[in-house]
Amino acid sequence: MGKPIEIQLSISIDASPESIWDRLVGWESIGDWMLEADGVRVTSEQREGVGTRAVATIKIGGISTLDPIEVTGWDPPRRLEVNHNGWVKGWGEMVLEPVRSGTRLHWKEVLFPPWGALGTVGIRLFKPIMKKTFERDARALKELLEREGNK
Repeated sequence: MGKPIEIQLSISIDASPESIWDRLVGWESIGDWMLEADGVRVTSEQREGVGTRAVATIKIGGISTLDPIEVTGWDPPRRLEVNHNGWVKGWGEMVLEPVRSGTRLHWKEVLFPPWGALGTVGIRLFKPIMKKTFERDARALKELLEREGNK
């Protein structure tokens, strides 16, 4: 595996941590706000907690791939961590911090490229597109929750 890239962002959402949590773990409806994800389905018997597995088709920058994930951290409604187990490996973490105006979502992705040195160069070139994609997703989640009036 090559050297990982790290993407971090934070956004304030005028909604309760519980409302946001429900959207983060509403597996089949993740595509409502994670706009590059399609056809998310749970592949494990369990739907909640550490060990829950799901898979989605992800399309970023014209590249489409399957992203099988497994929940590795589960602390509702505060923290969700998943491992990415596809050809791009890594992990993602979402932390929900209550603030006066609602909730601050902190999102971090650490991704390891495939294909050794070639993949490292490719994923580094691709990082700005991935960051913009995750920022767009965070804004879509914010707009969805605030439109619904989830307090």
